[in-house]
Amino acid sequence: MIPVSTVAAISLLYFVLLFAVAFYADQRREQNRSIISNANIYSLSLAVYATSWTFYGSVGRAATTGLDFLPVYLGPTLIAFIWWFLLRKMVRISKEHNIVSIADFISSRYGKSILLGGSVTVFAVLGIMPYIALQLKAVAHTFDLLSLPPDAGGRGVQSLIPELPAYIDTGFIVALFLALFGVLFGARHLDASERHEGLVAAIALESLVKLLAFVAVGVFVTYGLFDGFTDIFSRFLAEFPDRSHLLLLDTQQIPYIKWFSLTFVSMMAFMFLPRQFHIMVIENSDESHIQSAMWKFPAYMFLINLFVIPIALGGLLLNDGDTSLADYFVIHLPLANGQPWLAMLVFIGGFSASAGMVMVESVALSTMILNHLVMPFIIRFSIQGSDISGLLINIKRVGIVAVIFLGYLYYRIIGDSAALVNIGLISFIAATQFAPAVIGGLYWRRATLLGAATGLILGFVVWFYTLLIPSFVRSGWLESDILEQGLFGLSALRPLELFGLSGFDIWSHSLFWTLFFNIGAFLAFSLFTAPGRAELEQARKFVDVFGKPAETGPRKRFSKAPSIMEFVELMTKFIGEKQAHAAIAEYLGDREIDAKGSLSEYEIPGLKRFTERTLAGSVGAAPARIIIENYLATKGSQMEDVFDVFGTVSLSRTASREQLSVLYEAARIVASGGELQVIMDKILEIFK
Repeated sequence: MIPVSTVAAISLLYFVLLFAVAFYADQRREQNRSIISNANIYSLSLAVYATSWTFYGSVGRAATTGLDFLPVYLGPTLIAFIWWFLLRKMVRISKEHNIVSIADFISSRYGKSILLGGSVTVFAVLGIMPYIALQLKAVAHTFDLLSLPPDAGGRGVQSLIPELPAYIDTGFIVALFLALFGVLFGARHLDASERHEGLVAAIALESLVKLLAFVAVGVFVTYGLFDGFTDIFSRFLAEFPDRSHLLLLDTQQIPYIKWFSLTFVSMMAFMFLPRQFHIMVIENSDESHIQSAMWKFPAYMFLINLFVIPIALGGLLLNDGDTSLADYFVIHLPLANGQPWLAMLVFIGGFSASAGMVMVESVALSTMILNHLVMPFIIRFSIQGSDISGLLINIKRVGIVAVIFLGYLYYRIIGDSAALVNIGLISFIAATQFAPAVIGGLYWRRATLLGAATGLILGFVVWFYTLLIPSFVRSGWLESDILEQGLFGLSALRPLELFGLSGFDIWSHSLFWTLFFNIGAFLAFSLFTAPGRAELEQARKFVDVFGKPAETGPRKRFSKAPSIMEFVELMTKFIGEKQAHAAIAEYLGDREIDAKGSLSEYEIPGLKRFTERTLAGSVGAAPARIIIENYLATKGSQMEDVFDVFGTVSLSRTASREQLSVLYEAARIVASGGELQVIMDKILEIFK
């Protein structure tokens, strides 16, 4: 063992290193000398996908059920081949619309719906709770393994630190530290672009550390405790011939249907988990980095999984086939063979895997909570308030802490009753429910808000019933009657054999029914309902993002044009005075301003769109639209169509001089240069 004080001190030093890297990256960004704007850092940041599940759970899975850990990494590798078409489109859309989260992306596609964004946020928080619980379980348990003496036997860290209250356990301490990480790295200030270069730099460093640690223990087991791959495999097959199925495909434990289900789920989860979307899309600084990541990330996945099977088989050989510690063979084997400092390196690697996931996930979810659950109330009741940017950043910080401790609550309820990978797969299937709305919205113009919302709701209801209910039963939190007899005693409503579908594993069963209801409702309601005007406009922007800009509709103007300072005052309320002035200065550039401090009437709509887009970077696209509309309404301003002087207005030969002057003014606004002369000539022809 290593003394608790030593483990805590080294962990604290590692935390200081991460913070220093993050702070340095933020400083370089302020100097316009970004350290993360390169393909290598982007590729490493994508490895936030490799959590404690990868670091510990994969070995446990390989030791107990066999090769079914591989689909979790095969899925992201396969979908990487289409990133240039799928991921690049998502990145392009997000940059053009200043989208800051997956909830923002989905709600923006379907008419900037507040209701849809809120629904996605609630479902995401519920779906990610098990995944955060997984990280807390892994770090807490490995801390105990590393620091407790052999005879401590699970008494918990609090038994060795008497000054701590008895109700505080290792998991609570870990949750507290990870919440601090999230606040320091992801909510130091309210960023209108919602990009966090310091966070990305820290994640990239953690990805290197966890790869180094896992490869180090793999080399130690394979070549230190055994004589290479051949020695491990031959000895395992000789000593445990009855477990040869661990090295085979299409066995009773892992039939092909389960392989397909896990591969598909991991493909979708890699794209649509909130943290993955945040890192891949929101934090992307250059679309060209995607091309490099298409092969670098799969290479990372290969390296970090290279020693999974040798470690698993070596653990079985050295523990006489006992799998009770299979999830923690990675740290247990160095400890049991006189290598405590290698075990310490493994702990830091596992801590990196967990901390990286929790930091990004909590930042992404807190952003969604602020923008889609809190902002609708703020803009409803305090639009006229003073600068609330400080309030918003504090709400975001509270959101980070709340998300992590919701995960801690799940960990205390159920975390100890399930293997690491099982907990993670619950969240993976939850993230898969976003796929129809996102992919359908990217390529199908006919997709509607009602279809997307209904599909999501039904998908998550079935997910909760087929996965969370069984996990609660197995933890002892619920009675087992519902699994055996079904809801209300109806056998057709048994969570593991819904509507009589039997013979599937729990993951394939849940995946089938969730997507059946999700995709079915999405298609049916989209086909039989008509999209609204806002939905049609957003559909065009999303589906045709790489095409030529479509012709715009009627030009707009203000009935009462607000001044520039009024827009600055509005932005100041939500992003702070400094950022508001910097944003407006960049927008104005060489534009001419009149004596009243305003742009020309023709340019005001552009300023409105810019203000909305700027606010979207901090409060989300849907809240930004409502903020602008409400604010302009309070100022007595509204947008009006500028009529088409040739198509929608007909004038008689006896038209008044006043009508002529109005028509002249409209033509002056909508035309310039040579076009103006053509329009004036046509106006004169009307009155001949």
